[in-house]
Amino acid sequence: MLSQTYVFFDVDDTLVEWTVRWERVFAQAACEAGAEVSEQQAWDAINTAFSTFYDDYLRKHSAAGDEQEFWLDYNGRILETLGVTREPGRAAARVTELLKKPDAIRLFPEVQEVLQALSEKGARLGIVTGRPRAGPDLEALGVRHHFDLVLDGLSVGETKRVGCAMFNIAAEAVSAAGRTGWHVGDSYEHDVKAAQAAGIRGVLVDRDGRHEEAECPRIEDLRALPEMIAKG
Repeated sequence: MLSQTYVFFDVDDTLVEWTVRWERVFAQAACEAGAEVSEQQAWDAINTAFSTFYDDYLRKHSAAGDEQEFWLDYNGRILETLGVTREPGRAAARVTELLKKPDAIRLFPEVQEVLQALSEKGARLGIVTGRPRAGPDLEALGVRHHFDLVLDGLSVGETKRVGCAMFNIAAEAVSAAGRTGWHVGDSYEHDVKAAQAAGIRGVLVDRDGRHEEAECPRIEDLRALPEMIAKG
Protein backbone atom coordinates (compact mmCIF):
# COMPACT_ATOMS: atom_id res chain seq x y z
CA MET A 1 0.00 0.00 0.00
CA LEU A 2 2.77 2.48 0.88
CA SER A 3 4.46 1.89 -2.47
CA GLN A 4 1.40 3.43 -4.12
CA THR A 5 1.44 6.63 -2.06
CA TYR A 6 2.95 10.09 -2.34
CA VAL A 7 3.16 11.70 1.09
CA PHE A 8 3.75 15.42 1.50
CA PHE A 9 4.70 17.11 4.75
CA ASP A 10 4.47 20.59 6.19
CA VAL A 11 7.70 21.66 7.92
CA ASP A 12 7.20 23.88 10.98
CA ASP A 13 5.42 22.22 13.92
CA THR A 14 5.13 19.05 11.84
CA LEU A 15 8.71 17.94 11.16
CA VAL A 16 10.53 20.79 12.90
CA GLU A 17 10.07 22.42 16.28
CA TRP A 18 11.37 25.85 17.23
CA THR A 19 13.36 26.22 20.44
CA VAL A 20 13.07 30.02 20.32
CA ARG A 21 9.86 32.03 20.42
CA TRP A 22 9.32 34.38 17.51
CA GLU A 23 7.40 36.91 19.60
CA ARG A 24 10.25 37.07 22.09
CA VAL A 25 12.80 37.63 19.32
CA PHE A 26 10.78 40.44 17.73
CA ALA A 27 10.14 42.09 21.09
CA GLN A 28 13.84 41.91 21.90
CA ALA A 29 14.92 43.36 18.55
CA ALA A 30 12.34 46.14 18.81
CA CYS A 31 13.41 47.06 22.34
CA GLU A 32 17.08 47.09 21.33
CA ALA A 33 16.07 49.57 18.60
CA GLY A 34 14.37 51.84 21.14
CA ALA A 35 10.73 50.75 20.82
CA GLU A 36 9.00 49.35 23.92
CA VAL A 37 7.17 46.27 22.65
CA SER A 38 5.63 43.43 24.65
CA GLU A 39 5.73 39.81 23.49
CA GLN A 40 1.94 39.88 23.06
CA GLN A 41 2.17 42.94 20.82
CA ALA A 42 4.89 41.24 18.81
CA TRP A 43 2.79 38.07 18.49
CA ASP A 44 -0.23 40.04 17.29
CA ALA A 45 1.92 41.87 14.73
CA ILE A 46 3.42 38.60 13.43
CA ASN A 47 -0.03 37.05 12.96
CA THR A 48 -1.44 40.17 11.30
CA ALA A 49 1.51 40.30 8.93
CA PHE A 50 1.08 36.67 7.90
CA SER A 51 -2.62 37.12 7.15
CA THR A 52 -2.32 40.45 5.34
CA PHE A 53 0.99 40.90 3.49
CA TYR A 54 3.09 37.71 3.73
CA ASP A 55 2.06 36.62 0.22
CA ASP A 56 2.84 40.08 -1.16
CA TYR A 57 6.45 39.72 -0.01
CA LEU A 58 6.71 36.17 -1.36
CA ARG A 59 5.64 37.41 -4.79
CA LYS A 60 7.98 40.38 -4.54
CA HIS A 61 11.01 38.16 -3.87
CA SER A 62 10.07 34.98 -5.76
CA ALA A 63 11.91 35.89 -8.97
CA ALA A 64 15.22 36.47 -7.19
CA GLY A 65 14.56 33.66 -4.72
CA ASP A 66 16.80 35.23 -2.07
CA GLU A 67 15.53 34.08 1.32
CA GLN A 68 17.75 36.44 3.30
CA GLU A 69 16.51 39.47 1.38
CA PHE A 70 12.94 38.28 1.84
CA TRP A 71 13.32 38.07 5.61
CA LEU A 72 15.08 41.42 5.92
CA ASP A 73 12.33 43.09 3.93
CA TYR A 74 9.39 41.29 5.52
CA ASN A 75 10.64 41.42 9.11
CA GLY A 76 11.53 45.06 8.64
CA ARG A 77 7.91 45.76 7.73
CA ILE A 78 6.70 43.96 10.86
CA LEU A 79 9.11 45.95 13.03
CA GLU A 80 7.90 49.19 11.48
CA THR A 81 4.32 48.28 12.46
CA LEU A 82 5.66 47.79 16.00
CA GLY A 83 6.98 51.33 16.04
CA VAL A 84 10.63 50.72 15.14
CA THR A 85 11.61 53.88 13.26
CA ARG A 86 15.32 53.97 14.03
CA GLU A 87 17.28 51.73 11.64
CA PRO A 88 14.53 49.14 11.00
CA GLY A 89 16.89 47.31 8.63
CA ARG A 90 19.37 46.77 11.43
CA ALA A 91 16.62 45.53 13.74
CA ALA A 92 15.40 43.16 11.00
CA ALA A 93 18.92 41.78 10.66
CA ARG A 94 18.95 41.24 14.43
CA VAL A 95 15.72 39.19 14.17
CA THR A 96 17.29 37.05 11.45
CA GLU A 97 20.43 36.58 13.54
CA LEU A 98 18.45 35.35 16.55
CA LEU A 99 16.19 33.05 14.51
CA LYS A 100 19.08 31.53 12.55
CA LYS A 101 21.07 30.40 15.59
CA PRO A 102 22.18 26.77 15.09
CA ASP A 103 20.04 25.53 17.98
CA ALA A 104 16.92 27.51 17.04
CA ILE A 105 15.26 24.52 15.35
CA ARG A 106 15.39 20.76 15.69
CA LEU A 107 13.52 17.75 14.37
CA PHE A 108 10.80 16.23 16.49
CA PRO A 109 12.17 13.01 18.04
CA GLU A 110 10.30 10.58 15.77
CA VAL A 111 10.89 12.30 12.43
CA GLN A 112 14.02 10.47 11.27
CA GLU A 113 12.63 6.99 11.97
CA VAL A 114 9.25 7.70 10.36
CA LEU A 115 10.70 9.21 7.18
CA GLN A 116 13.11 6.29 6.90
CA ALA A 117 10.30 3.76 7.38
CA LEU A 118 8.10 5.41 4.76
CA SER A 119 10.97 5.58 2.27
CA GLU A 120 11.98 1.95 2.82
CA LYS A 121 8.40 0.81 2.24
CA GLY A 122 8.25 2.56 -1.13
CA ALA A 123 6.39 5.79 -0.39
CA ARG A 124 7.48 8.88 -2.31
CA LEU A 125 7.88 11.92 -0.07
CA GLY A 126 7.58 15.63 -0.67
CA ILE A 127 7.31 18.96 1.11
CA VAL A 128 4.53 21.55 0.90
CA THR A 129 5.29 24.53 3.14
CA GLY A 130 4.65 28.23 3.33
CA ARG A 131 8.26 28.80 4.41
CA PRO A 132 10.15 30.97 1.94
CA ARG A 133 12.85 28.30 1.60
CA ALA A 134 12.69 24.79 3.10
CA GLY A 135 15.68 23.05 1.54
CA PRO A 136 18.55 24.59 3.54
CA ASP A 137 17.15 23.73 6.97
CA LEU A 138 16.07 20.25 5.84
CA GLU A 139 19.60 19.70 4.55
CA ALA A 140 21.16 20.95 7.78
CA LEU A 141 18.88 18.66 9.80
CA GLY A 142 19.83 15.64 7.69
CA VAL A 143 16.47 14.81 6.05
CA ARG A 144 16.50 16.65 2.70
CA HIS A 145 17.41 13.44 0.81
CA HIS A 146 14.05 11.88 1.66
CA PHE A 147 12.07 14.40 -0.42
CA ASP A 148 11.98 14.36 -4.20
CA LEU A 149 9.78 17.46 -4.48
CA VAL A 150 10.02 20.55 -2.27
CA LEU A 151 7.37 23.23 -2.76
CA ASP A 152 7.94 26.37 -0.69
CA GLY A 153 6.86 29.99 -0.68
CA LEU A 154 9.56 31.48 -2.88
CA SER A 155 9.52 28.67 -5.44
CA VAL A 156 5.76 28.99 -5.92
CA GLY A 157 5.23 32.67 -5.08
CA GLU A 158 2.53 32.18 -2.46
CA THR A 159 1.77 30.28 0.72
CA LYS A 160 -0.70 27.52 1.54
CA ARG A 161 -4.44 28.05 1.44
CA VAL A 162 -7.52 26.49 -0.11
CA GLY A 163 -7.19 26.81 -3.89
CA CYS A 164 -3.50 27.73 -3.86
CA ALA A 165 -1.10 26.79 -6.65
CA MET A 166 1.13 24.93 -4.20
CA PHE A 167 -1.30 22.08 -3.60
CA ASN A 168 -2.36 22.02 -7.24
CA ILE A 169 1.28 21.40 -8.21
CA ALA A 170 1.48 18.65 -5.59
CA ALA A 171 -1.71 17.08 -6.94
CA GLU A 172 -0.26 17.10 -10.47
CA ALA A 173 2.85 15.31 -9.19
CA VAL A 174 0.68 12.71 -7.47
CA SER A 175 -1.31 12.14 -10.66
CA ALA A 176 1.81 11.89 -12.82
CA ALA A 177 3.24 9.28 -10.45
CA GLY A 178 -0.02 7.29 -10.51
CA ARG A 179 -0.21 7.26 -6.73
CA THR A 180 -2.55 8.31 -3.91
CA GLY A 181 -1.66 11.66 -2.37
CA TRP A 182 -1.48 12.46 1.33
CA HIS A 183 -0.48 15.66 3.10
CA VAL A 184 0.49 15.85 6.78
CA GLY A 185 0.48 19.13 8.68
CA ASP A 186 -0.43 20.91 11.90
CA SER A 187 -3.00 23.37 10.54
CA TYR A 188 -6.56 22.25 9.83
CA GLU A 189 -7.20 25.21 7.53
CA HIS A 190 -3.87 25.58 5.72
CA ASP A 191 -2.83 21.93 5.59
CA VAL A 192 -5.83 19.60 5.78
CA LYS A 193 -8.57 21.62 4.08
CA ALA A 194 -6.23 23.06 1.47
CA ALA A 195 -4.93 19.58 0.61
CA GLN A 196 -8.44 18.15 0.44
CA ALA A 197 -9.51 20.91 -1.94
CA ALA A 198 -6.80 19.73 -4.34
CA GLY A 199 -7.83 16.08 -4.08
CA ILE A 200 -5.11 15.07 -1.59
CA ARG A 201 -5.94 13.33 1.67
CA GLY A 202 -5.15 15.43 4.72
CA VAL A 203 -3.82 14.28 8.09
CA LEU A 204 -3.71 16.66 11.05
CA VAL A 205 -0.75 16.48 13.44
CA ASP A 206 -2.26 17.51 16.76
CA ARG A 207 0.65 17.22 19.19
CA ASP A 208 -1.11 19.06 22.02
CA GLY A 209 -4.52 17.45 21.61
CA ARG A 210 -6.27 20.74 20.94
CA HIS A 211 -8.27 19.74 17.85
CA GLU A 212 -10.37 16.76 18.83
CA GLU A 213 -13.29 18.24 16.90
CA ALA A 214 -11.41 18.28 13.57
CA GLU A 215 -13.21 16.28 10.90
CA CYS A 216 -10.18 14.51 9.48
CA PRO A 217 -7.65 11.83 10.38
CA ARG A 218 -5.70 13.11 13.40
CA ILE A 219 -2.47 11.88 14.99
CA GLU A 220 -0.56 13.04 18.07
CA ASP A 221 2.83 12.43 16.47
CA LEU A 222 4.18 10.96 13.24
CA ARG A 223 4.72 7.44 14.59
CA ALA A 224 1.10 6.58 13.84
CA LEU A 225 1.38 7.74 10.22
CA PRO A 226 2.74 4.65 8.39
CA GLU A 227 0.03 2.37 9.76
CA MET A 228 -2.67 4.97 9.07
CA ILE A 229 -1.58 5.31 5.44
CA ALA A 230 -1.23 1.54 5.03
CA LYS A 231 -4.84 1.12 6.11
CA GLY A 232 -5.92 3.80 3.63
